[in-house]
Amino acid sequence: MKEQMFIPTGLPGGFFVYEYGGEERIVYADENVVNIYDCATFEEFMDFTGGSFKGMVHPEDLNTIQNQIQAQTMFGEKRHDYVRYRIITKWGKIKYIEDFGHLLHGANGQSYFYVFIVDVNQNEFFNHNRNSYAEAEVLSMNHGTDTLTGLFNMPFFYQAVQAMLSNPAYRRKSISFIHFDLPNFKLFNERNGFKAGDELLCDIARIIRTTFPNDIVSRFSDDHFVVCATGDREEVISMVNMVCRQVLHSKDASKRVRIKAGLYFSEDMVPEVGLACDHARLACNSIKHHHDKQYRIYDEMLRESLRKQQYVADHMEVAISNGFIKVFYQPVVRVRTGEICGFEALVRWVDPNLGVLPPADFISTLEQFHMIHKLDIYVAECVCRRYTEVRSEGRPLVPVSINLSRLDFELCDIFGIIESIREKYDVPRNMIDIEITESVLHNDSGHIRSECEKMRELGYQIWLDDFGSGYSSLNSLVEYSFDVLKLDMLFLRSFDKNPKAGILMTKIVEGARDMGLKCLCEGVESEEHWDLLKKIGCEKAQGYYFGKPLPYEEARQTALAKGMVWETR
Repeated sequence: MKEQMFIPTGLPGGFFVYEYGGEERIVYADENVVNIYDCATFEEFMDFTGGSFKGMVHPEDLNTIQNQIQAQTMFGEKRHDYVRYRIITKWGKIKYIEDFGHLLHGANGQSYFYVFIVDVNQNEFFNHNRNSYAEAEVLSMNHGTDTLTGLFNMPFFYQAVQAMLSNPAYRRKSISFIHFDLPNFKLFNERNGFKAGDELLCDIARIIRTTFPNDIVSRFSDDHFVVCATGDREEVISMVNMVCRQVLHSKDASKRVRIKAGLYFSEDMVPEVGLACDHARLACNSIKHHHDKQYRIYDEMLRESLRKQQYVADHMEVAISNGFIKVFYQPVVRVRTGEICGFEALVRWVDPNLGVLPPADFISTLEQFHMIHKLDIYVAECVCRRYTEVRSEGRPLVPVSINLSRLDFELCDIFGIIESIREKYDVPRNMIDIEITESVLHNDSGHIRSECEKMRELGYQIWLDDFGSGYSSLNSLVEYSFDVLKLDMLFLRSFDKNPKAGILMTKIVEGARDMGLKCLCEGVESEEHWDLLKKIGCEKAQGYYFGKPLPYEEARQTALAKGMVWETR
């Protein structure tokens, strides 16, 4: 009679089988595996793990090893895997496991992993030197995953998506690409430290991986995550919203951040992966500064907008040299006298191909491409040149204000350049006013403040522009020294709907006056607006009621036709 075969027990290693995909249900585990988990019976082991391979793995290691297994078997050339992970036993003890698995496919289409695991020494677990065949295997086979989050890295993501698209079964499915980005992640690191930043990235990776369990999820770089999904349009949008909500409502208050997403729904049966990822990224970038939007879909409107942006970036210097970008002037009026006491220099792009481009179509683009300083320097040059022309003709002169961008202070010595241009045309400093938008001051390290103080000491007037247009901080008025507070046109538009806005404007004007600030209100479009500003004692006014932005000579003739006169100093 043949001797009965048996599996040795009491060994620090064992064998189990689980279904591949879905819940990864365990179908068999020998006595050694049961003992490794400090369980007395197979039933107790199944109850403790939830009957799933996912329940066998330490929660912090699950995402990483799932991606490593997927990389080695589903998208790799081999059908076996080698991974390392921790487990937590029923007694709460942490053990370190080496896992050797082989993926087998049944005739009925169901696939199973046959796995041998070994309980190893902690030092051996963390030893990744090439001193054994197994360790060489883990280094070579897991090269496709990100070391921090365990997600696929960018090169392997491309490989995995291409492999998926080559499978005929996927050609009948809707394919979409999602780019997740965490705005101001560098600021998060500065405030909370790099360790907290790494923890946040791992949390976001876990949320995305859990929300898109059957899709290809990767971390491209830093705080950029990309997903290739196969669900229908509404389902994908729903999951994107779910990711955004979970990140924003984290149990840890310090990790409650807003995450942005760009979506590209492929219209091609076999999309070009790199281009599809770029489309998703561009859609995401387009809403980085829109606090009310958490995702955007790449569509024809965005495509056309991006084409225009690229045109602006490619043709800006040509437009300047050929005079396509023109400086327009809008009058500023002294409320007490009704006389013109200044002009604001504004820009319009009159393009031979696209026609007239308003500032909204190119200012933000030039800031995005770090070219805005070239435009602002050009405006300063035009304003000073115009001053000398008007002076030589003996006509009355008033100060002209020019607008500066935050990037001007980062990309060049903007005030030094303005000084050199002013000297070149012999323009008095009190004839050039500098407008700084309030948003420029957010997160200022002190450089802009010191530059503004230096210019004020030289004799320039510094204006705070667009006060009240969005998030306005009264601290800006306390911490910085300004000469003029420019109230955004939204105040007067609100006044048209609600008289309470007039009360608020009265208090702002009174408070500014007490601080030594003059107030200028823009957006004056009616007699009622004009009467309000007289009533509350606002110093200056600007708006279509007096004149819209026009080339200098047209602006001058329009003002004269209205019977307006220039203020004399």
